Amino acid sequence: MKPIVAFFLFLTPTLCAGEGPRLALQSFLEEVRAANPEIAAAAGLSKAAAARVRQSWLPMDPVLEFERMYADGPLGAGAAERTIAVRQEFRNPYKSRLARNAALGESSYYKGLSGERANKVLAEAVEAFHNYLLSTRTERLYTENLELLRGFARAAESRYAAGRGSQADALKAQVELSKAQGLLLEATQKKGIAAARLNALRNRPPAAAVGAPEEEDFSPEPADYAALEAAALADNPLLKALRARVGAYDSKVTRAKAGYAPDFMVGLRRRSADSAAMDGTYDMSLGLTLPLWFGRNKAELREAKAERAMAEAEYNAARNALLLELKSAVLELDCCANLIHIYDSAVLQAEQALKASRTSYEAGQTSFLELIEAGRALLEVQRESYRSRAEYAYWRARKMSITGEGL
Repeated sequence: MKPIVAFFLFLTPTLCAGEGPRLALQSFLEEVRAANPEIAAAAGLSKAAAARVRQSWLPMDPVLEFERMYADGPLGAGAAERTIAVRQEFRNPYKSRLARNAALGESSYYKGLSGERANKVLAEAVEAFHNYLLSTRTERLYTENLELLRGFARAAESRYAAGRGSQADALKAQVELSKAQGLLLEATQKKGIAAARLNALRNRPPAAAVGAPEEEDFSPEPADYAALEAAALADNPLLKALRARVGAYDSKVTRAKAGYAPDFMVGLRRRSADSAAMDGTYDMSLGLTLPLWFGRNKAELREAKAERAMAEAEYNAARNALLLELKSAVLELDCCANLIHIYDSAVLQAEQALKASRTSYEAGQTSFLELIEAGRALLEVQRESYRSRAEYAYWRARKMSITGEGL
């Protein structure tokens, strides 16, 4: 196989023996969604908040009382009257409804935070996958480049041995080989780091085996910022969460205003007595709270209004930051799409330039340095083409997470 042909094998990669099953992006994302600890923690917090909704409006446990009256012996012995009483406190129904609404808002808030955390982790997973794919492509690219340079070195040595080339060319070839080996070593190290990151996102040990990534390619699509902004404002999980939190504090403000409304208490007492007139009689009671401590109610209202203002300010700040990030993502996507187009064209030109330089060098019409520079140029534009694709994939995933689209 000619070295120039080997250099282009990265265009049609094959699975090497012993690599195991390939890693597909969607199956990887499913693993992350199911096993990532950050996603699990956020989901657990959301479930805990949902469980607090019923707690917010259901009444407290009733109180059961035993009483022995007119006892003349130790531990109530000889009591002439014995009673069993049950007492139940009930919150004002209006207050209960407001408390339930506030708890529902808090539950929606934590549910939105859970969705936001999942979206961010999945966007990080997409970036990690494409970094792993980029590292794999780069390692393969440097491997083929090393084989190409070995061919160049053999050609330089043959020309020097035949008296048609200089010793300097042969030495330069060995220097280029050493540099290529260093690049390959660095690429292999980065690939190992990228694989460990994939394992961390899936809650696996860093050294666990990772299959070769399936090739991911796509055609860049134009982004409609106005439509994306509308989708982000309507569907972004974080903004939904913060809107729900504002609603929860609205209910808290109303509940604080209703603090002057009384709560209720109902009691039932059954009596056993030595007196025939009192034996087997019942007592019933109905009580209500008196909101006499107006200062406390006013303080609760000030606290609720301050918290509501804080929640609204946090929503506005998050909305501004989100729209800024969305604008950045759209600009990055446009830039990456243009770079992909530029580098794809440059790769074709660099391939032709390398073929021409090799033909000229073999004919003795150009220097070895020009041949090496042509190889470097092709290597650089191919590497930048891969990097632009990886960055485009990340910003596309981040855009999807901002607008509330599923990853």
